[in-house]
Amino acid sequence: MKKRRLSALALAGIAMLPTLSFLTGCASESEIVLRVYNWEEYIDEGGEDSWDGDADAPDMITRFETWYEEQYGTPIRVEYTTFGTNEDMYNQLKLGNEYDLLCPSEYMIMKLAAEDYLQPYTEDFFDPSVEENYYIRNVSPYIREMFESNRINKEDPDDTSTWSDYAAGYMWGVTGFIYNTEYVDAEDLPALGWEIMTDTAYNNRVTTKDNVRDSYFVALAILYKDEIAALDPSAEDYTQKLAEIMNRTDDETIEKVEEVMREIDENIYSYETDTGKADIVSGKIWLNFAWSGDAVYAMDLAEEEDGVDLNFFIPEECANLWFDGWVMPKGANTQAAQAFVNFLSMPENAIRNMYYIGYSGVIAGDEVFDYICETYAVDPEEYESEEEFLANTTVYDLSYFFTEDGEYDEAYTFYADLEQATSRQLYAHYPPEVVTHRCAVMDYYGEEANENINELWSRIKGETLETWAIVVICVGIALVVAIVLLVKYGGKIDFFRLPPKKGYRRVSQEDIKDYEK
Repeated sequence: MKKRRLSALALAGIAMLPTLSFLTGCASESEIVLRVYNWEEYIDEGGEDSWDGDADAPDMITRFETWYEEQYGTPIRVEYTTFGTNEDMYNQLKLGNEYDLLCPSEYMIMKLAAEDYLQPYTEDFFDPSVEENYYIRNVSPYIREMFESNRINKEDPDDTSTWSDYAAGYMWGVTGFIYNTEYVDAEDLPALGWEIMTDTAYNNRVTTKDNVRDSYFVALAILYKDEIAALDPSAEDYTQKLAEIMNRTDDETIEKVEEVMREIDENIYSYETDTGKADIVSGKIWLNFAWSGDAVYAMDLAEEEDGVDLNFFIPEECANLWFDGWVMPKGANTQAAQAFVNFLSMPENAIRNMYYIGYSGVIAGDEVFDYICETYAVDPEEYESEEEFLANTTVYDLSYFFTEDGEYDEAYTFYADLEQATSRQLYAHYPPEVVTHRCAVMDYYGEEANENINELWSRIKGETLETWAIVVICVGIALVVAIVLLVKYGGKIDFFRLPPKKGYRRVSQEDIKDYEK
């Protein structure tokens, strides 16, 4: 899934690809090879966990290969490999590894485009009259507007290219906290917001992600909490002002952020990538910083396998709105790459991927809305009375995501369980507009700022041991050395001997020999 670590097996598999290609021989001249590099566990892998629930259900890659040959009359083979972080993917690209499609996050899309690694999508890709162009016909208007309004290179006023020129959306979401309802009172959370990370009431009971960008964003939210609260959400420039605050990288801000990050470092249980869910279920920790898709996955798994109730909380001051999208490195097979994106953008395939990985896709349309309703809408007949129904449900409005202008449309509303709509899977899967409105996208910081922030992160991570822990370790080492010396030289070193009683003197081996003579 997004931001999960590569397993040793996956790494070994990637390393063996050249060997395997040699052993199996080159592809036939008529076969196309499409090289796709994606997050681990970030696509439908078929089998019993798939939408079909059938052990023999084909994975999405197999489905694409079959569809492509039927559609274009040419066989295609997908070389599908995975990465663990945006930086892992970037480093592989810098090393010269060649791909036709990558799936980086928003800031990495900007970085790759600014460094001239990417080629744009063709004009034909954005033609809705072309039958095979499923992406442009089905992408959510909300997502499309977001991609079209965010510039790739904000440092260059002459560069007017946007995300939509170089990227097609795949998954999106927000950030917040998963919390164990057995230990955490939900009523205490709104007043704290992101300061949960530094609040001593949660000392050693909260974890955060082991990456610099999420940690920096949280520290900014804590540092400028009052300034953010002073913004008027109804103002036309609210989103712009919020984004400016949450992307500050001047020297003074970095210095202040470091102080906040040190407070966080002293208060949290640990930095983690995959261990948060297990630790929160066991009660070792009470809260865990999470991406919304991972929150859905964790809540489902904890409830089904462990009988533990986990809820999701999004701080009221702001949160990070993130996107992952498909981009084509220079030299990519444009036709095959765009066909892959279009195939994943068919509503049926988008639903299959969302069901399998737990994240929210960028594809809208009636089929997707029906899927959401089937998953989360409640039946009034399940309640004993109308009063009980109204007391335990709420109207959930997703017009902003599905309608062209974002205006209210009753057709895209449904009744949902009140808890689902405010703190459970639905709330994480498709946050209401009031939440997404107060979210900010993280920009690519630029080379100089990025280097300064990475140095900050190195200082924080290099000083994770508290003073008392360092003292304990030093004392422990000294004791071990002392014991070794005592065992080996104890009889020969005066330091290890007790002083003689008053009136007596210590007799040496030489004195004894002289006496015997």
